Amino acid sequence: MESIKTFKDLEFEMHPISLNAKSLKDTKEMVANSKHAVIEFENSYGVSVLFGDIFYSNGIDTYEVVIMKDKHVCFDTPLTDTVLAYKNENEVTEIMRKVQEFNK
Repeated sequence: MESIKTFKDLEFEMHPISLNAKSLKDTKEMVANSKHAVIEFENSYGVSVLFGDIFYSNGIDTYEVVIMKDKHVCFDTPLTDTVLAYKNENEVTEIMRKVQEFNK
């Protein structure tokens, strides 16, 4: 059994929209700091965590979280049926912990 993954296990990369920021004149500054991390767990669930002003994040210290199942966004889980908005690092870790316990 793998150990419980936390926020510190997320590996953020530039969100694809950031890579195209040069062609988006009006939103260039807003997308410049957009980052994305995806992590999958042994139970086939995972989370997608987004950071930046164009997401449900303040672009400073909160994140948008979406639960995934088999690498697809999943809005039918025991935890939520929507996007989880403006979550801090501790809240993201708690969401990740709960998702890892699905089907146990």
